[in-house]
Amino acid sequence: MSKQEKLYGLLDTLRAGAEAAGTLALGTLGLACEGAEKAAEAVRLRYQAAQVGGQMDEKLMEAGEIVYGTHSGNLTESGELLEKLQEIDVLKAQLAALNETLGRKPEDASCPGCGEAVEEGDRFCRFCGEKLN
Repeated sequence: MSKQEKLYGLLDTLRAGAEAAGTLALGTLGLACEGAEKAAEAVRLRYQAAQVGGQMDEKLMEAGEIVYGTHSGNLTESGELLEKLQEIDVLKAQLAALNETLGRKPEDASCPGCGEAVEEGDRFCRFCGEKLN
């Protein structure tokens, strides 16, 4: 075998190695991009959940102000309070859906009347007697 043939053989081996390395690099880059996309989606969902949680806190404060205003003699229409509570229900459902998508466990069950923790299977709150769903 001549020196030129040996050189061409060596160059062919180098080319094949470079092609293999390039293919491996592209595969690795694809996996890295896929992982980055999943991480970015998770961050977006967590941000959205935080926004919905903040909106829900604002609505709860507004509802609390209405209730306190009624307590202190500043009567308001019950429709206004009902509207706030319905807005809270919508936000709570959105937050639960986002948390489920993120794989977060739902909060411990609590009584809608008094907020005390309730056991799975309870039909009524053990503290205030409120009927549970």
